[in-house]
Amino acid sequence: MKKQEIQDIQLGHQQLLFGFESSELKGRDIVMSCIINQTEKHGYVVLDEFIQYVKEFHDLSEFEILQHIFWIAQDSKIHFRMDEKNLEPYIVKKVLLKSTGQSIKIITNKSVDDSVFQDVKRFYEKLSGQENIDHFDDQYEFARFLAKEIRDWESCLKSHKFTAQKPYFPGKKKIDDSLRFIKKISTKLDPFSLINTFYNNKEKIIKLVDDVRNITGFYTRHIDIWKTLIQSVKEFSENLPELKKDSEIATGFDRLKQILSSPEPYEMITETGELLKKVKSYHDIIVEKKTKQCRATALLKIDHMIEGMKDHLNAHKANQDLRNKSLYFLRRIKNLISNAGNIKDINNYLNDAEDMLDTFREEIKES
Repeated sequence: MKKQEIQDIQLGHQQLLFGFESSELKGRDIVMSCIINQTEKHGYVVLDEFIQYVKEFHDLSEFEILQHIFWIAQDSKIHFRMDEKNLEPYIVKKVLLKSTGQSIKIITNKSVDDSVFQDVKRFYEKLSGQENIDHFDDQYEFARFLAKEIRDWESCLKSHKFTAQKPYFPGKKKIDDSLRFIKKISTKLDPFSLINTFYNNKEKIIKLVDDVRNITGFYTRHIDIWKTLIQSVKEFSENLPELKKDSEIATGFDRLKQILSSPEPYEMITETGELLKKVKSYHDIIVEKKTKQCRATALLKIDHMIEGMKDHLNAHKANQDLRNKSLYFLRRIKNLISNAGNIKDINNYLNDAEDMLDTFREEIKES
């Protein structure tokens, strides 16, 4: 916008015009309608961006749009704001003459009743546990604060949405319901709408904040123990008959499964840790016993393989290289089984030995 056009902006009230078809009145209605539309969506509009927005959709010049904005402000339907301070129209004109690059906001002057405003401040102070809410004496600033809180709640929920969709992870329905409610209450972000929304939806907002706190607390502080629970229940299930032999352990295992299937396990985390420790301790004894038995059986099989291999080597008068290679492999497998810490590894080593045994036998026959 040229400085001369800014200089030509008239301050004061627009002169009354007669006739319903007046182009000036039409232009003013258009600009006011655009201001209402955009502030309901965003809470405010930035002056230079707004001028371009109106220009794009309506046949009005930058000067006409700016003049209408000033007339609307003079009639107290909107006010200007810069650096968190309200500005009179004549000050804004001076600012624009000095620099058109200043970020000046346009705010509608529609405000809620002060009793409602004070009630919502007290409500949010109690809800959040914050004690500095009362310093907000400006509805616009308070509404901006509420809008930020809503965005933070939304961001927290969205950050956990993907994980909550996985099997055995809680909160999916709560997150979906909460995000739908957030979308509903943030449809209009102007101060009047937002403060009234909090005033009229107190119970639902209390529930929303509780859900956000529970879900966020769970996924930021307890996710590791929950992953351990999922993995442990799977492992415990593999040795269920042995677990069931101890009634106390069996009861503990059943309780862990109940917690795992709970849609809201947030208050059960301490109990989960204690039960996991108890059941795991008993389960480790079972696994150690079974591993020891499995290892002994596997070592006995390897010893038989070694003796059988010696007989096979002698029967075919195998050369020293084949003798060394085949017996060294079987003895190495025996050593691996002796040091294996779980049944899965023991069985894998034993399968490797059985597979290679057939290969060695064929090689010895053909030598």
